Amino acid sequence: MSISNKIRVLVIDDSRVVRVAAVRMFGSEFEVLSAVDGADGLSILERDNDIHVVFTDLAMPEMDGFELLEAIREHTDSNIRSLPVIVATGAGNPESAKQKAFSLGATDFVTKPFNATDIKARARSYAALRQENRSLKENVTIDALTGLLNLKGLQMQLEKEMSFAARHRSNLTLLAIEIDNYKDFFVRIGREGTEKVVRRVSNVLEDTFRKEDSVARTGIARFIVTMPMSLPENAVDMANRICHTIESFKAKLDGKRIKITVSIGVSSVYVDSKLLANTLIGLASESLERAATKGSSQIQELTLEEYENQLQEEARRSMSIDALLEQIIDNDPSVTSTELDVAIDRLTPLFKVLSDQQVHKIFFSRKKPSGKVLEFNSRQTQGTTQ
Repeated sequence: MSISNKIRVLVIDDSRVVRVAAVRMFGSEFEVLSAVDGADGLSILERDNDIHVVFTDLAMPEMDGFELLEAIREHTDSNIRSLPVIVATGAGNPESAKQKAFSLGATDFVTKPFNATDIKARARSYAALRQENRSLKENVTIDALTGLLNLKGLQMQLEKEMSFAARHRSNLTLLAIEIDNYKDFFVRIGREGTEKVVRRVSNVLEDTFRKEDSVARTGIARFIVTMPMSLPENAVDMANRICHTIESFKAKLDGKRIKITVSIGVSSVYVDSKLLANTLIGLASESLERAATKGSSQIQELTLEEYENQLQEEARRSMSIDALLEQIIDNDPSVTSTELDVAIDRLTPLFKVLSDQQVHKIFFSRKKPSGKVLEFNSRQTQGTTQ
């Protein structure tokens, strides 16, 4: 934040009425700067390094919103390139204009007439996210081949973004992306050729996603992208665009075209304080695995609830009741309530066909290797045997 600890917002609009209304709307909590068009706004950005969020109109003289977006995203100053730019749209802007603005690097959109509460909330959220991202970039871990984050860097970034999402009660979307048939590529075109493919795909990802998103290479041919405050439907649209872009690659081997495709898994969650970063990475990876089983250039969505149900079912199939009983006997603190629930579910059909005497014999006569008789509270089995 700036020295005054206020969020500095730049509002760019050729309408004086809109600029004055914006100053009143943001109130004393924000420092509001204004510009009459894109050229004026860009000049302010180049002089002021403490601006946190930009709000811009599209239709303006001298330099319109599209030209401004392009100038910001291609600027030599990385601080300017990474600024959140929120585009104001109205009834006069067709959907194609919104799509064009997004492709040029728009972070988000607000619709006229403005809602003061919504605009201030977005300004706070994007300013906070930008500040956290700038702090993290000083200590990130980078993948040598692509220049993206590696797995360790992703974990660091993801923990930051999850903390942010939990505080602001917002969602976090992850895309897991993998080059299809990578092993076949390696056999056919060798290491140098496949590394070129990986770098080219990484360039597409960097060019496609917002500056607020984090792109990481987490495996030989696998990437994970985190998208704070992004809706699942937007992520699916993005995934489709990535698939189509990569399918259009022109690569040849021995005069024959090589088809390059990717599969993508999409998952979106509302984060709470109990959720772990590794759980989200596992969720993203599983969504990708499901996409890959459907063939090449496939997209698959997976919810956290579906993923947790799958994990529970896998635990149900693989759990050893004998091993769990020994852990309980030894008062092992690593035994979880989920494991106990799974064990009870598996044993319930047995309890239903056994008599009370048989259940009593199983539980109260079972001995440890030392010969010590297990001691159970009869209330533990009473409800189960009814």
